[in-house]
Amino acid sequence: MSNYLRAEWYKLRCRKYLWITALIVLAAETLMFAAYVVLRSSRAPMDFHTGWTNLLPLLGLGFFMPLLTGDMVFADQYKNGTLKNELSFGLSRGMIYWGKLLAQTILSLALCALFVGYYFAGCWLLLPHDPALDAQALELVGRCLATALPLWLGTQALVCCMYFLFRSDLTGAAAAIALQGGLPVVYLIFGGLGQGTVLGDGADRLYRLLPTVLLDRVLNTAAGWDLCALAWGVGAAWFALFTAIGLLAFRRKEL
Repeated sequence: MSNYLRAEWYKLRCRKYLWITALIVLAAETLMFAAYVVLRSSRAPMDFHTGWTNLLPLLGLGFFMPLLTGDMVFADQYKNGTLKNELSFGLSRGMIYWGKLLAQTILSLALCALFVGYYFAGCWLLLPHDPALDAQALELVGRCLATALPLWLGTQALVCCMYFLFRSDLTGAAAAIALQGGLPVVYLIFGGLGQGTVLGDGADRLYRLLPTVLLDRVLNTAAGWDLCALAWGVGAAWFALFTAIGLLAFRRKEL
């Protein structure tokens, strides 16, 4: 597995797509820092607490990152026929699946650390501090990131599953978006039909455990660490469910 991951990382390092994506995000954060400096020099209040907590509305973007990292790793392998080459080389389907899932998950975590770390450093160095407000902001954003992380990881498994299920990366990405964003919409349209019944109550509970719905609760400043524990359970369930589906489907798939 280590050799497979090294091979995947070598291919990733050679892809301009990865570096261009990273530079675009870092450039956008740099523009935000420039705006903060302008606000700081004007009458508008701008301090570390305000700048650091401005990260919270952007947490939803984390659900789109697995689409990019999954595409970077999978890279149209059905279209290019490279999965057949890997099987011919003697690699098992389980190793191929786990190798790509781990490669894109590690890549997502590395990019998340880079982007969040860069944003934190800019806010810390450029904006004025108040010890009490700083502590409040660090605790709030830290809790929200710790709660959102498992939801992003669950989405990572969903995206990997869809890329293996469909022969087109575009179709796989569309299916992942449809499941991630479509299930809450389906509930909102039809959920009221079974209200007061066992089926309706069950659908209501499942709706509240959807990653995108949970993320809305994460952004509520009144939420506590109990929500973080719930999110880790939900993220683990999504990761296990879609990894099992993807592995089973890939083992039976004709290449």
